[in-house]
Amino acid sequence: MLGPSALRRFRMIRPTDNLRSDHLVVARGLAVLAAIGDHVRNGGAFPADDCAIGLRFLREFVIPVHLHKEASVVCPALAMHGSEDAARLVGEVLRLHDEIVELTHSLVLFWEPTSDLSHDERIGFADTVDAVVARLRRLERMEEADLLPWCDQQVPVDDQLEWVAGFERIERDRSSRQVWAERLAPLAVSWVG
Repeated sequence: MLGPSALRRFRMIRPTDNLRSDHLVVARGLAVLAAIGDHVRNGGAFPADDCAIGLRFLREFVIPVHLHKEASVVCPALAMHGSEDAARLVGEVLRLHDEIVELTHSLVLFWEPTSDLSHDERIGFADTVDAVVARLRRLERMEEADLLPWCDQQVPVDDQLEWVAGFERIERDRSSRQVWAERLAPLAVSWVG
């Protein structure tokens, strides 16, 4: 009989884990939006109610909560304390934030169509969904690979002490990850499987 497995390495919970948890919900929402975009591109009826929930997710959670946590807390701290490479990455992250916001505003034009979309409108909607999804996925890859690890390594722990409370306050004042995880669950079953 073998003894207990080797000691497992203890990993302390970090404030940046809050953003990693956001990424799980964002990924689910993006999968739903991508599926809706493909459905519309392929000639399916415009799912106005499901689309409204997906777009509200972008407008009520992704932009004012998740991106706000990054832009108001993480990015300034990393730009101040991080390396030159980290500061450049912060600039790229904030540029992507701006693109995501603008593309999301474009999607609102399709939110509640008064009639069925024309062929060109279908393509425009689907292409805009693809652009938002691609940028958010790129942003997540950059954050998971570099931004959050660099933040954990380069920003002093003392500077991160208030982050968890600040992140909770942002969610309490706006919209929480848990609320959106619950709202997206049935859509994920319907659209993603």
